[in-house]
Amino acid sequence: MVRLIRIGWIYAKMIAATLYTGGRAFLYHYLRPRHFRRLADRFTGEWGRLMLRGAGVELEVRNPERLHPPGGSILVANHRSWFDIFALGAMLDRSFAFVGKKELSRVPLVGAVWEKVGHIAIDRSDRQAAIASLERADELLQDGRTIIVFPEGTRSVTGELGRFKKGAFVIAIRSQTPVVPVAIRGTGRIMRKGSWEIEPGRATIAVGEPIATEGLKLGDRDALARRCREEVIRLMTRGRSPKDGRR
Repeated sequence: MVRLIRIGWIYAKMIAATLYTGGRAFLYHYLRPRHFRRLADRFTGEWGRLMLRGAGVELEVRNPERLHPPGGSILVANHRSWFDIFALGAMLDRSFAFVGKKELSRVPLVGAVWEKVGHIAIDRSDRQAAIASLERADELLQDGRTIIVFPEGTRSVTGELGRFKKGAFVIAIRSQTPVVPVAIRGTGRIMRKGSWEIEPGRATIAVGEPIATEGLKLGDRDALARRCREEVIRLMTRGRSPKDGRR
């Protein structure tokens, strides 16, 4: 009973955080549209920080100076939990956009705000819509933003890193922007895929060196994907401490 009450209290705080930030985003979108774009990043970053705080999650970021290279970048990360999104949003705080599945648009309130604040939802069943989404990512990169992609395409159940899909690397090569590999640890213990239980804990994000794409051609996308995957694996296993918990 105590456990259920604790989990219920965590969800109450997270729902309140979502209503607070989502409601403000809606108001700014319709009442102060000229200021909305400037503030949109803040809403996602603030939401991420409030969600972590509400769940009792401590966030550690290693090598944050490698983030936000000049001219925009593609950030690729492993994906185990919903808390990956909260942690990355809290870490980046500004000038970023997530690329996610269209299904996110169906999540109550979150889906309604998701695209309005500048994130990209890809409909994989509609080729033309998917191409338009990739073109939107190119535009955001030209504005110097960080595009966040989970190249496995879904959350891992076991914590093992899956095969990387090529979309992120096609975008990076087309735009000639660097790829920043990132490893997230600890979020799988906080909230597992397929479970609604949340355990307070510690999440760690390790940021790798940006990988340049200048001079690469589309034919190099497989090699680039392999290199980035190898770097994420290295970051996942390097310097792990007992505090990190399971992936």
